[in-house]
Amino acid sequence: MNPQKRQLIALTAATLAPLLLTACSTIGLTGGSSGSSITKDSQGLTFSTKYPTRAYQFTDKNTADIYLTDLSDDELAAFFTKSQDWSQISGTIAQIHLFLNPKPGSTPIEPTAASASIRWIVIANGQIGIYDGAGFLLPGRQVAKGHISGSIRNAPLRLTRKTPGFADPLITPEINIKFATKLDEQTAIELASRVQALAARATPIQ
Repeated sequence: MNPQKRQLIALTAATLAPLLLTACSTIGLTGGSSGSSITKDSQGLTFSTKYPTRAYQFTDKNTADIYLTDLSDDELAAFFTKSQDWSQISGTIAQIHLFLNPKPGSTPIEPTAASASIRWIVIANGQIGIYDGAGFLLPGRQVAKGHISGSIRNAPLRLTRKTPGFADPLITPEINIKFATKLDEQTAIELASRVQALAARATPIQ
């Protein structure tokens, strides 16, 4: 991870809000097809990131799980290392669960419909915030063909789990995600286990 990006996503309780305010101008992302997201809220706070690591697996022609992350292999491995100091780890993981592959004439094809759930995990100097939501995803390729692509626009998110030191300045956030990735079951399984480990570390918000 380059120093500029590490500085951007080191979202400590004291610096999260100003970094969010300047995120787009610092990175200059427009949402490339390789994998990127832009999260914004009703107060104009914006956080943008790219995902160099991407993988997906599918259960059937309607069901798939897509994983996107900007964490390095070493950072991902740290989540299963005993006595690991997480305070130096910052980054994001996005999980998209496609539960319905929309078909014209048989299922709704409109942005207000929901065909996928979203879990967006922010790790800020070892502190964890987990946001969940749902949105409309129309895959650009058939799910079982070895590649998948697509985008989700303006999907609402809600903070559902967090560790005690995670500060959340986002008010009614929404996320836009754009991605394209190959079928990679091994990587997808490994990332799924990281998502589960992070969720277990965080406490549900009542």
